[in-house]
Amino acid sequence: MTMHTSNDEAVARALAPIIEAANRLHPTAEGRVAHAIRTAIDRGVLAPGERLQQDRLASLLGVSRMPIRAALRQLESDGYVVLEPHRGAQVRTVSDEELEDLYEIRILVESFAMRRVATDTREGELVALQALAAEIDTTPAGEVRAERMNDFYRRLYATANSRPVVSLVMQLRAQVARHGDPASSRHESHHELLDALAMGDPDLSAAWLAAHLRRLAREAVAQSTSTSTNDE
Repeated sequence: MTMHTSNDEAVARALAPIIEAANRLHPTAEGRVAHAIRTAIDRGVLAPGERLQQDRLASLLGVSRMPIRAALRQLESDGYVVLEPHRGAQVRTVSDEELEDLYEIRILVESFAMRRVATDTREGELVALQALAAEIDTTPAGEVRAERMNDFYRRLYATANSRPVVSLVMQLRAQVARHGDPASSRHESHHELLDALAMGDPDLSAAWLAAHLRRLAREAVAQSTSTSTNDE
């Protein structure tokens, strides 16, 4: 997939708030560029397989090519992009096997975290989470809804887990979201999760989560295969 000039205006609009946040958070041009590209990939502004032309990125981000090159090398080491000799950079794609592995890793990590939540979360915290779930229900599909879903899961896991555990969970969720977003995954699974937690059974909650994520893995792989076939 190539970055076409015809969509520059739309990409620039999507990048504007990302660049503003990057400028606040990072003192160096390289740090700002790396943050902006990483966030754009996480949010789907730059899609898996998309070519990243340095001149165009420099124009969109308002910097020279030097910090672009440095940022792309950093993002390659982080697993976000691939640098190919004589072809430049490309947003990294994953194989079906890698995608399945990402979901299995999520199951291991999130089941561990979920058992803690089911054991330690108090009724008042569940009420607060139910209020967040209700807000999600009234939010149209899009970036704001995705951010609220992330807020929901961050708060959920933070009720009974340390910061490193919560950070790892959210990193894995973001990594999976970059490479597969099954349409049916947008059903109200957060309510089903809260129902499982309300029963106070750690094993039941972890089992529900594992079954849910394995279903999403199958859908993500099927969607990836379908997309690859259509692109041929």
